[in-house]
This record gives sequence, C-alpha cells and structure tokens, in this order.
Amino acid sequence: MDKLPEKVLMVDDDRNLLDSFRRQFRKRLNLETATSGADGVQAVRDGGPFAVVISDMQMPNMNGIEFLSKVYTISPNTVRIMLTGNANLDVAIDAVNDGNIFRFLNKPVETDQLYQTITDAIQHYRLITSEKVLLNKTLKGAVDLLADILSMVNPVAFSQSSRIKQHAHTIVKSLSLDDSWHYDLAAMLCQLGYVSLTDELIEKVSEGSELSHTESALYESHPVMGARLLKHIPRLEIVAAMVERQNNDVAKIEFQGKLSTENKAILGGQIIRVAIAYDRLINQGMDENQAIVQLKNNPEYYDPILVEALSLGSQNRKVEVLTLPVSKLVPGLILDQPINTEAGILLVAKGQALSQAVLFRLMAAEESGIISGTFRVFKITQM
Repeated sequence: MDKLPEKVLMVDDDRNLLDSFRRQFRKRLNLETATSGADGVQAVRDGGPFAVVISDMQMPNMNGIEFLSKVYTISPNTVRIMLTGNANLDVAIDAVNDGNIFRFLNKPVETDQLYQTITDAIQHYRLITSEKVLLNKTLKGAVDLLADILSMVNPVAFSQSSRIKQHAHTIVKSLSLDDSWHYDLAAMLCQLGYVSLTDELIEKVSEGSELSHTESALYESHPVMGARLLKHIPRLEIVAAMVERQNNDVAKIEFQGKLSTENKAILGGQIIRVAIAYDRLINQGMDENQAIVQLKNNPEYYDPILVEALSLGSQNRKVEVLTLPVSKLVPGLILDQPINTEAGILLVAKGQALSQAVLFRLMAAEESGIISGTFRVFKITQM
C-alpha cells in the first residue's frame, strides 16, 4: 500500500504510545509526532500544513481542547481528532464536537479504527482544500474577468476598483484575516452598482464635485444595487453583504476568534469604506502619510484599527515608478497615466491595475497603430 502523502501530526505525552503508532503507520502515513501541546503548536507553525492533527485529551500544561483550538486558529483547514482515556467526558465530548472536531475516539483505540478515522479525515481535508482551489481559481477568475470587462466599458469608473482592492488587501494582510478572498472580491466589485449611474454622475463623484440632493441619493444607492447583482451568484452571498455595507457607519467589531458571518460582512464593508476614502485622498493629490493622517482625524467615519492596519501595511511596501513600452508591461503593474488612442478615446484610466485581459487589449491597440510609445507605471512590492 502506498503511503498517503498528506502530513499527519499526533500529539500525546505518552512517548511509548507515539513510538508504537510510528512503527505501525510508518509505511501507510506521513506521520509526525510531538509530546506536548506546546511542541505540537510549534510543529503546526513551522512544519505545516498538516492535513490531520490527532491529540490526546489529558496532557500537562495544555490539554487537548486548548491545543486543538490553537491548531484551528493557526490552520483552519486542518482536520482535528481527539483521543481520550476517560469514557465519562460526555460534557467535554459535546463541547469538542461543537468546536468543529472531526472525530472523538476513546482510548485505547484499535489500530485499524484509528487508521480508518485518519484516512476519512484526510479525505475530508482533500474536499475542503479542493473546494478552496475551486473558489480561489475558478470563481475568482470569473469575477476578475467581469471586473476587466467593466473596466473596458467604463475605464474611469472601474479603474478605481483595482486600487481599492490593493488598499483593502493591505488591511486584510495586516490583520491576518481568514478567507481573504472574500474581502478581495468585495473590494474589487464594490463599485459594481455604478452600472446604474449615469456617466455624468460618476464623473462628478470622481472629481469630488458637489452633488445635488437627488444625485447624492442616487449615488448612495449604488452599494445596494451592486449587492443585488452579486446575490444571484452562488458562494458570493458574504461578498454581496460586504458590498452592501460599504457606506455604513463605524461599528465596533471584536477581532478575537472566528468572526461570525454578520461581523465578517460588517468588517468587509468597513474595510471597503476606508480603502475608498484613502484612494480618493491620494487621487486628490495627498501623499500616503497625509491621507492616513486625514483618516485618523475622522475616527467617527473610519475605524481607527483599520486605518492603523492600512498605515502599517503601507510602510512595508516599496513603490517604483517605471516607464515601459507595451511589450514590457506585465500583470500587476499600476498605470500612472491614462492611455488614450490617437483620436483621444480613453482605453485605460490612470490607476488601473494591469490584468492579462487589459494587456491583450493594449497589445491589439498597439498593433493596429492607435497607441504607441511608452507608459508610466507603478511597481509595488512588499518589503
């Protein structure tokens, strides 16, 4: 029988038991062991990802529930199994099962039963990770394509989306939030509701011009329209909720532990709100430090924790300004100038992050002779 490739970690303070399992499973499992909760946590941090972690319940200093809770925080996709030598822990069993433990086994456990449980857990891990690959690659790719199409239809309106996504991602990374793809997609599509607005209104908003009462009402309705469109797409319900809440007032959110769906939606909306405001200040001529100070001076509108996360993340970035021909442009670069045709038609707006679809459009335009020369771009790298 071929050894299963996924890594499995077993944690127990009984060294003899661990030695026994290593001997029995050495040809069937990619098994590692640790003799304490602290060593197990270190193994998960340094040696992961582990598909499965099995832990004894009764261990000194850190019991199994405490240890597996830490595993969940570090590696949410890891499937967790609990072993116990006490058959009267009904209350603990209920608590652990409610805490997303895959299985709870009583010691002594038969080798075949344990092996079957581990292989079931590995299969569960494969399902979890394959679903995430589907979401991250297939669904996200489709949404990115939608954003590219929107940017081509109205470059001015949707060029801001890629910048907002960059700012939002900086905040999410600084806070080490789970399911970052939710926030990325919500930021990228936060202006989807612009399809319901006129070009004149979008231009006034972009320029920071004063809006009439009617225009303000129309503009304030775009998050609801965007969310309504997104709710029709399976798996994007939380993204739609984030988009809908981007204009909501600041709300206190506890960042400890796993966020509820409601709190995640509120947090996503607040992140978008900060990212949009920051982008507008930069677009109005402020440098990054001035924009951060402006946001910090208005804590009633912009969550101070999120502003600080944006500030810290921005300090760890290196920005280079390059002048390149179309042939040297690559996805991820950000335009520092608009690109117009020889006839003055806007192809790509300033601030647009270049995607492969946009690059194909520029290469086709250059080949047809409607654009030529070099273009200023930003290259942003994390330090």
